[in-house]
Amino acid sequence: MTRKPSDEPENALSSPPCFAADFPGYFGEGSETPVDAMLIERLNALLEAERAGAKVLAILRDGLDQRSTVRHVLERLQKDEGANAVLLYKTIQRLGGVASHDTGAFVHKTLAIDGLTARLGFLNKGQSWVVRKIDEALPDVSDPVARDMLEQMRRSHVDNIAACEALLGEGLPG
Repeated sequence: MTRKPSDEPENALSSPPCFAADFPGYFGEGSETPVDAMLIERLNALLEAERAGAKVLAILRDGLDQRSTVRHVLERLQKDEGANAVLLYKTIQRLGGVASHDTGAFVHKTLAIDGLTARLGFLNKGQSWVVRKIDEALPDVSDPVARDMLEQMRRSHVDNIAACEALLGEGLPG
């Protein structure tokens, strides 16, 4: 059946695509919450640190024998760092920020240190830095999802510091 002009409602309104740019979020882009530039900056610093930690741990892990218990611990820690990086990236985007694609300088600093024991000690300093930065940021985080993510990330770092301390207490070679 063909429609006649008289079948159209008299006050039919339309939203031409040319006006879409006047309504941010119309096509699902952007954020539902305003961007908190300071929080995004803090999250990006953590994201870069997590990327660096994941890379360092992968390098250290790959330098060990497949059957090594130390390797298995480092593998678990590396997966935590990678998962945290993903969560940070997604949180930054959800909050309307632009996620950094950089990796922190921690990689080069750690690899400049000789020996696994010294490197793990330095790694733990980096893990402690992340905990401290999360503690500094948490009081200002009003978004409940971001707050929960940071609290979980903090707990994983505290656990990972304990795991590295246990390894260091075993007297590693190097």
